[in-house]
Amino acid sequence: MLTEPIITSDPLEQAASLIKHSKYVVVMTGAGMSVESGIPTFRGEGGLWTRYGPPKMDGFKQFRDDPVGWWQKRINQQMDAHIIELRDALVAAEPHTGHHALAGLEKVGAVHHVITQNIDGLDLKAGLKNLTEIHGNRSRLRCIQCGQRMSLGDFVPIEPPEPCASCGGSIKFDTVMFGEPIPADTLAEARRQIDMATCVVAIGTSASVRPASGLLWIAKANGASVIEINPNETKLSPISDVIVRSSAGSALNSLLNLLKICEETPSGAANEPTQDVRSA
Repeated sequence: MLTEPIITSDPLEQAASLIKHSKYVVVMTGAGMSVESGIPTFRGEGGLWTRYGPPKMDGFKQFRDDPVGWWQKRINQQMDAHIIELRDALVAAEPHTGHHALAGLEKVGAVHHVITQNIDGLDLKAGLKNLTEIHGNRSRLRCIQCGQRMSLGDFVPIEPPEPCASCGGSIKFDTVMFGEPIPADTLAEARRQIDMATCVVAIGTSASVRPASGLLWIAKANGASVIEINPNETKLSPISDVIVRSSAGSALNSLLNLLKICEETPSGAANEPTQDVRSA
């Protein structure tokens, strides 16, 4: 059992030691987490927006102006090419070894909560329990008025959903659209987790999408250590305490192997389950 942080020049060992000796570890994942599952990123080389151009930023306004028309367009596949490509990739995707390793880190008590910017639901499929999906989940619907969520599973709507049975509000996919505020319950839970964090691990995120990315700077201002796992330099790199230049899958599997000692002697705060507000 480790009793004090180790001194090493290896970034993975530094990260493992920092996680091991942190009281409450929160992970934030971005698009780079899911690229190994065949889901394309948005920015950078090969990204959807790089190839197709940036999308319009008024998607939520278009939905609110004409919910039925929006659904009819979606159902008839009259969508932008990048949305069709993303949808097809999401349907085919399965968790990769990194997702399973992250669930393993939670199981051994090394990770206490995960905030994901991804909408693919792969963290849940891999077995993660303590999860906030800050941008929603593609397999759910949500009322934009009262926030009630309904599970779709693999079902794809073939006609516009009826108004919300509880309040009469318009129903959309749970995923957050451009111009749409993060649902209040989700943002509050993400902020609560960040405020408890003594260490934040940012995996595969460009740290440029707000308000999610702003949580990383809040954590740093609160005194939390920051570990970045990303093959590329990002806006987060200058404030990171440890930088691991690696893919998510490789780094997470290595961290799990380094931290398996926690299975019998977990350190830090007890990993009490916290409700996934998006599954309510």
